[in-house]
Amino acid sequence: MKKLILLLIIPFVMLITSCDSDDPFTPTPTGNIYLTSIPADAEIWIDGSNTFQTTPDTINDVDEGVHSLTLKLQDYNDTTFSVTVSEGQTSVFTNIVLVSDINTTFYGTAPSVRIYETYGTSASLPSGLDLSSGMAYGVSSPEANLVDIYFYSDASGVSYLIQSADLHTGLIRKTDFLISSGTNLFDGDDSPLRSTGTWTNKINDTENNYVFLYDHDGHYSKFKIVTRGGGSGPGDPSWVDVQWYYNNTLLDNRFN
Repeated sequence: MKKLILLLIIPFVMLITSCDSDDPFTPTPTGNIYLTSIPADAEIWIDGSNTFQTTPDTINDVDEGVHSLTLKLQDYNDTTFSVTVSEGQTSVFTNIVLVSDINTTFYGTAPSVRIYETYGTSASLPSGLDLSSGMAYGVSSPEANLVDIYFYSDASGVSYLIQSADLHTGLIRKTDFLISSGTNLFDGDDSPLRSTGTWTNKINDTENNYVFLYDHDGHYSKFKIVTRGGGSGPGDPSWVDVQWYYNNTLLDNRFN
């Protein structure tokens, strides 16, 4: 009886040994991914999971095959693309350009937009601006209801102001002004929120710093007088040339 049991056990042990030798454990092949981006410091996500690494960097031991890779950075759109990882190789992706999610339009590149003082110039000359479209209109024209700000002057020759449209009789669009401490419209600084700082409804036409604007519809702009001319002297131009950034997104104060 003991011999019979032993004979039954031996084939079973041989079967187990045979199965183990035919199906050994094989680790998944891996490779690496090297990434740089413009700008740098973007979070690196693979297949929807955060690696907790940022560009520029190398992601090691990624399973061989095709993967979805996403770069995330504040103020920029997510950038997603496919990468193929090969065993023992490093896939290299350099200078991936991230696209800003700040949606602005610049008005007055070439030429600058010109507006004329309201007193002493022809009524056909535009004195007001529609900030959202970059168009200049007269404050008495059929498009006057689109005007956000305009170049005011008086008969006494004392006041020359860029001011909110609602200060003109018959117009309702209100724009607030906040004078900055800078002169470079392209410095990338964001606007303070309308709820902060000392905002007003006008500036002098002699202002050389750029100005933050908050218009009737809740859009922010960065505005600058770039040239003056046509008048009798300093403080008395008959026109000013202006440039501005207009943020197309409601309540978005970013300009980076």
